[in-house]
Amino acid sequence: MEPVSRINAILLAGDRRASVQVFNDNKAFLQLRGVPLFIHVLRALLDADHVGKVVVVGPSERVAAALQEHGVEDGVEVVGQGDNMIDNFKAGYVASLGFGPEVDFWSLKGSEHENTPVLVSPCDIPLMIPDEVDEFLTRSNMREYDYSIGITSERVLSHYHPQEGKPGIKMIYFHVKEDLMRHNNLHIGKPLKFKHLDYVEKMYEWRYQTRFANILNMVFSLIFKGWRLLKGLRIFILMQLSLYYDRRGHPRLSDRLRSLAGFNRLAEGIGNALGARTQIVYTHFGGAALDADNEKDLATIEERYDEWMEYQQKLANH
Repeated sequence: MEPVSRINAILLAGDRRASVQVFNDNKAFLQLRGVPLFIHVLRALLDADHVGKVVVVGPSERVAAALQEHGVEDGVEVVGQGDNMIDNFKAGYVASLGFGPEVDFWSLKGSEHENTPVLVSPCDIPLMIPDEVDEFLTRSNMREYDYSIGITSERVLSHYHPQEGKPGIKMIYFHVKEDLMRHNNLHIGKPLKFKHLDYVEKMYEWRYQTRFANILNMVFSLIFKGWRLLKGLRIFILMQLSLYYDRRGHPRLSDRLRSLAGFNRLAEGIGNALGARTQIVYTHFGGAALDADNEKDLATIEERYDEWMEYQQKLANH
C-alpha cells in the first residue's frame, strides 16, 4: 500500500508511570556501543525514506544534551515528558502537527487533522533498521484503516534465538491460528479517530501478559467495556490459554486452542477495544521486535550487535 510520502514520527523516551527501567535508569539513555539506545532508534527513523520529522518525548534537557553530543539534531523536535505514556503521546502528536504545547490534543478533534497519521516507536529497539520502518509504512493502508500494528513471525525471529552456544533472545509469542507472532513495537495511527484512546494506556500498563494480575486486569476491563468487546475477550482468552499450555509442555492442546483464534479476529478484537479500524501488518527483519527490556537482553544485543545488524542489512539488500 502507498502511504503518505513522508509521515512524521513520535519516539517515546519517557521514564514515568508504567515505564520500565533497566540498571535503575531510563532505558532511553542506556549505552550500546557508546551510544544511547534512543539515538540508535532515532537514526533509523531519520534514515527511513518515508519518515519526516521526528518528535522525541522524554526528559527534555537530557534528551537535548544527548542529541547535541551525538550530532543528531536536524529533523528532530524535543518535547518534555508528561506523567504517563498517553500524555507523552498526545503531546508528541500535537508537536508532530506543528503546534506548540498550548494546543490541547482534544481541541483538534473534528478538524482536518483527524486524517493525519503518525508513526510511533519506543526508545529501546536499537536493532531496528530504516528498511524495516519503510516496510511497515508501505504495508500500512491508512486510507482504509485508522490504526496499524506491526508484527513479526516466530519464523523470522527464530534467527535471533539462542543457538550454537551463542546467547540470543527468545520472545513470548502470541498464538493465533495462522502463526506464532510477536508485536514489533511499531504503530501507525490517526489518534483523533480513536474512540477509546484511554485504553491504549491500560494495555501498555498491562503489556506483560505472563503476570497474572495483568491478565485479570485485561479480562475484566474487556468485560466492563461492553458487549462490542466480547469478541476481543474471546480471542484474548484463547491466546492466553494456548500460550499457557504451550509453556507447560502440551503443544497439541495449545495448537487446538489457537486454531480457534484467527488472525482477522484478532485485528477485529483490537479494533473494537480501541474504537478504530485496525490492521495487523507483518515486517520481515526482526530488529524492531527485539526490545532491550532487561539487563540480559541488553547484554545479548551488545554481544551480537554487529552480527545481527549485518544479517538485517543482507535482508534489506535482497
